[in-house]
Amino acid sequence: MSQTYEENPAELDRWLRRCDEVLALLDCALRGCRTRSHPVVQESLRESMQCLDLASEDVAGRVLGILDFCITESEQGRFDEAAEVLADLKESWTEAIASIRRDRNRAANFN
Repeated sequence: MSQTYEENPAELDRWLRRCDEVLALLDCALRGCRTRSHPVVQESLRESMQCLDLASEDVAGRVLGILDFCITESEQGRFDEAAEVLADLKESWTEAIASIRRDRNRAANFN
């Protein structure tokens, strides 16, 4: 996380809200995979990509690659493969955000 977020709690709040949006969009994409609806998967993942503008380049680059892969998989009718990758991504994303929130709460208790 950049120094900007550490120095500016409001910016961190904004970033965490965007992370929550990504989680909701990943849920939507997973539903699209279950219903085998490429348009739902594609739109959800494209919106997720737009939310990642607040992430570091390293994180955004890796996640964007995963989202692109899932869009391609759904285009080719491989919804189960896309869903498996998305479920793993969602789990990792959820754990990372929870960790950031725990660290933030611990830091707030020290102040």
